[in-house]
Amino acid sequence: MVKIIFFQPHPDDLELKCGHIIHYLATKSNNMHDIRIASITKGEFGLPGAQYDKFKGDFLAKIRTQELYNAQSIHGISPDKIDFFGYVDGLVNFNREFVNKIANYLNKEKPDIIFGPEPIYTSYYHMDHVNTGRALFHCIYKKLIDFTPILYFYSCLNPNFFFGFKKEGFELINKLLSCHKTQFWLINLLKMIYKPSARFAGRKLKGWKYAEKFRRVYFKENNLIKNQPSLITRISSHFFSSLPFFQAKYPQDVLKGLKKKKK
Repeated sequence: MVKIIFFQPHPDDLELKCGHIIHYLATKSNNMHDIRIASITKGEFGLPGAQYDKFKGDFLAKIRTQELYNAQSIHGISPDKIDFFGYVDGLVNFNREFVNKIANYLNKEKPDIIFGPEPIYTSYYHMDHVNTGRALFHCIYKKLIDFTPILYFYSCLNPNFFFGFKKEGFELINKLLSCHKTQFWLINLLKMIYKPSARFAGRKLKGWKYAEKFRRVYFKENNLIKNQPSLITRISSHFFSSLPFFQAKYPQDVLKGLKKKKK
């Protein structure tokens, strides 16, 4: 039995990035995989604008948790296979406490394979995503865990692994996304680029028209050259990293309270 953990900063992050590969591993691979979902936050502040402030916080977290359960049930993944880390949407910092919490979780679960958000050559430069990916890499690279799992990043500009799917697969993605009703304001925007992106990735995989793309990270010294990005990737990464972090819109009184707790 191969254990695979998919890390996501927010409850809806995996649908457009890993929806097909999760579904295949969970339902079409002869029960050879033990899959867990690790959600860093519950998406407490994932609504745009001050007009939604009254819904943000614990109320929205409960709704988005149920949305996540509903979506993962499509893969046959039950709530007991979903772990929450208790961090607040938009405030996931890369620090010792966060890295140690990730390391302790990995040492406990002992996954063979990990999927997480790309922290370096990323097309989605959100602070929560970047810092989650950084923490996963740091745990393995600095040997904070007592084993070396295979690590894949999604949302990457420098993919080296592709998972193909057929045109009918878009129906699966639509089903998954329909579970996240609180996020339609963002999902409808992201869906506009999803199909062209999947079509472009499919060109890299013989025999497939569409594909999900990932970057496998190599840690052995003789394979480190495989981590090197192209010039175009380096330029694109520099452009995205120069943009402001995309952060959730907080009610000011809640944000002040969170800052006081951190002090």
